[in-house]
Amino acid sequence: MQKRKLKRKFMFVLLVLVLVISVSGLAAADNDTLIIGSGAEAIGLDPRLETDVPSFERINVIMEPLVKFDVDMNLMPLLASDWEFSDNSLTLTFHLQKGVTWHDGTPFTAHDVKYTYEWVLNPDNGASNRGLYQDISEIEVVNDHEVKFHLAKPYSFLLNNIARMPITPKHDGDRSDFRQNPIGTGPYKLVSWTRDDRMILEANENYWGSKPIIPNLIFRTIPEDATRLLALEAGEIDIYQGGVVPQELPRLEQDSRFVVQRAAGTGYNYLGFNTRVGALGDVLVRQAVSHLINREGIVTRVLNGIGTPGIGPIPTGLPWFNPNVPHYEYSVEKAKELLAEAGYPDGGFKLRLYTNENPTRMRIAEILQHEAQQVGITVEVIIEEWGAYLTRIQETDDYDIFILGWSGQLDPDRAMIRQFHTDGSNNYTGYSNERLDYLLDYGRTVPPDSQESLDIYNEAQEIVVRDVPYGFINFSEEVGIHHPYIKNWSVHPYSAAAWQDAHRMVKDK
Repeated sequence: MQKRKLKRKFMFVLLVLVLVISVSGLAAADNDTLIIGSGAEAIGLDPRLETDVPSFERINVIMEPLVKFDVDMNLMPLLASDWEFSDNSLTLTFHLQKGVTWHDGTPFTAHDVKYTYEWVLNPDNGASNRGLYQDISEIEVVNDHEVKFHLAKPYSFLLNNIARMPITPKHDGDRSDFRQNPIGTGPYKLVSWTRDDRMILEANENYWGSKPIIPNLIFRTIPEDATRLLALEAGEIDIYQGGVVPQELPRLEQDSRFVVQRAAGTGYNYLGFNTRVGALGDVLVRQAVSHLINREGIVTRVLNGIGTPGIGPIPTGLPWFNPNVPHYEYSVEKAKELLAEAGYPDGGFKLRLYTNENPTRMRIAEILQHEAQQVGITVEVIIEEWGAYLTRIQETDDYDIFILGWSGQLDPDRAMIRQFHTDGSNNYTGYSNERLDYLLDYGRTVPPDSQESLDIYNEAQEIVVRDVPYGFINFSEEVGIHHPYIKNWSVHPYSAAAWQDAHRMVKDK
């Protein structure tokens, strides 16, 4: 009997020890994994092809550009240790970091830089942002750690665009499934990707920079803002940036269980007009619909004070911002006057409004649908999954109006030439203006800190706002939220770069 009691006591102590060890192991494993909530799935992981923020949120922990923007929007060294322009501004030389390897162990060299940009510049490859680099006439490899970009003409904003083009490997970048399973030089390596659920990454143990503190990274795709917030509150995710439920923000800012960070954004949301179809080909009709956007009401009631009413394509914090462009105040009467002048006194036409499964955009779409009814325009709201929606807007012209946004508009060239130049790579509206084309082509050749640059882009903004290829809804504000046990992170004004320094973050739960 005594032996049986001793045996039971021994087994109980052993079970307790096993449980303690198991719980401790779970706690340690938990601190070893950072779970990031994302509002949409990535389209792909090839920086030469992708243009959307959800894709670059993930790309920027796997791959790296030559330079990057820090949270204060300063250009900082990354794969390039330093750089300089020639006196005539026609040569840009980069000195590359030494000792960098790709995830498969192959050394990173200047040949990879040359390969990446020549691939982008080849029109046969269909790189979406090719136009941003078209003034590069030649890329010269001086040696493994020095590369020169020779320009056909000065390009004032080239370095900003280089900061947003991660380098891809020459020896592996043509692999057929590279877009789904890339390698990079970054602090994390892709392990697995289950679409519309999660992407799992692990630390690159041979990373050339500071080694990741948190060894495992998971991106959880949760499109609904309210669901993502519930996941955070339930402890299922640790952190996210963007898509905070506006009505919940005051509560969250007062709740000690969470940390809320806010920063002026670098973009805007807009209503895009397909200028190639029907009544929307008339600028008066586009102006009329722009008068139906209650920008102040949307910022106040829909966004709960996040951001500011939209004015034009250049954010207010940039020196090129022109406050004197036409302002489209909310006015049903003004909209009716313009429609009558255009030959539509009673409206009488139908528009298809497309957007994605973003709660804020869906609510704005409903508001616009209601406002349009007041002037006799019937608006059909069509909601699509993010990937399908982006494909529709980028690859077809099968839409009338759409709600979308831009992030990272850090200079007037980036904010305008792709979107509004006749040959712009992201000119989804089919808009064309000969004078604007001239200004945008010329503006990138003059010193950015000159009065001439300011004058050029002031006029360019006036043309765009007057012609209304976009109805500007609001300037963005970036909001991030996380648990207090997450350290060493700051909300990034450029949302695509939100996690580029995830390897420096600490989780101490």
